[in-house]
Amino acid sequence: MLINTSLRDARLVGRDADVAVLDRVLAGAARVAYLHGPGGIGKSALLRHVARQARLSGREVVQVDGRLNDDRRGLEEAAALACVKPDVVLLVDAAERCGQLEPWLRESFLPRLADGAVAVLASRAAPDPEWTLDPGWAPLFTALPVRPLDAGASASLLAARGLAPHRRDAVLAFAGGNPLVLSLAASAAGWEPTGDVLTTLVDRLVGEVPGAAHRRALDVLAQAAATRESSLREVLGDDEATTVFAWLRRQPFVEATADGLVPHDAVRAVLDADLRWRDPDRHAGLRVSTTTAIEPALLSRGAFEEGVVTALRTWRAPREFATSVLLRSHLVPPDSADPVADLRGALGAGVDALRVDPVGIKAHDALVATYIAASGTHRATARRLGVPYGTYRRHLAVAKERLVAHLLAR
Repeated sequence: MLINTSLRDARLVGRDADVAVLDRVLAGAARVAYLHGPGGIGKSALLRHVARQARLSGREVVQVDGRLNDDRRGLEEAAALACVKPDVVLLVDAAERCGQLEPWLRESFLPRLADGAVAVLASRAAPDPEWTLDPGWAPLFTALPVRPLDAGASASLLAARGLAPHRRDAVLAFAGGNPLVLSLAASAAGWEPTGDVLTTLVDRLVGEVPGAAHRRALDVLAQAAATRESSLREVLGDDEATTVFAWLRRQPFVEATADGLVPHDAVRAVLDADLRWRDPDRHAGLRVSTTTAIEPALLSRGAFEEGVVTALRTWRAPREFATSVLLRSHLVPPDSADPVADLRGALGAGVDALRVDPVGIKAHDALVATYIAASGTHRATARRLGVPYGTYRRHLAVAKERLVAHLLAR
């Protein structure tokens, strides 16, 4: 059976910078490279690239699966060739499964690599800081965080998967730049994956969930703008909240921000869709509770304002809206069939509303000329409006303030 490798290569769309780093590692820039990122983000695709490039140059490749070799003896036996044969390329996928062996790898096994051999590890967990704190390893070690694709690369991947253009915006909004989610969502009948696809996505993106309390915490994480321990206490009670919050903050798909724990966009979308599919009543009830009792607002005012300004700047590139933070705001109904279209509609209505405010007429004209019509530089826009540049800047500042205020009041 022949495998269509072009579809596999499509998973490398938008990964030029990551590929360049790995190619330099193969050329001798480091002895150990450590890829890390959440499930489905593309780590295995990058490992396949390394294997392919190594074999093309005549080097032997040893591939180890951490899921099958999660103890010291098994890993040492599977990777032994890299310690005796020069120029071998050792690839360890799912390295988080043997995370307890990381100190042993760093201090005992990897220093024994043969001349010219390199190791590339791929893990959901970030590397231990000791790699770079150790003066011996620091110049030989490269950490490579694998991040979500931007809107342009995501759209290119969907095109490579053969998804019709009119269906792409909805999938982009759902997937949050995660290649696995993009691929599976593109293969589903509608923009939102079916129950079977959601099961696969939850397993791949989240991994094993220890218990029912942890599952409920994931439900809260998906609904709240940011989750604190007090948020979980409202749902789980005092006894379990502390333990489960500590588990959440260690997950590779969660970022700790000033406001609390925030999941990656793709994980949020998948967890939300999964809860809505398996328990619609709980989904509706939890969404109400997290947006009222636990989280008074879906986004902080600062994040909301920044999202509005970014949306204006990218108004003429609709696909950029697929990664807008405003998709998590009150501007988009929770049951929206087309979040991007609803968001653009809300913003457009807000801009139009400035026109009926007598004080905001000039502000409206400045906003439309600058972002909606996009007539060129700010100075060129001021000349077209027939006002001094300083006056134009004041009108534009007023327009942004009034638009944000109007949208927040919706």
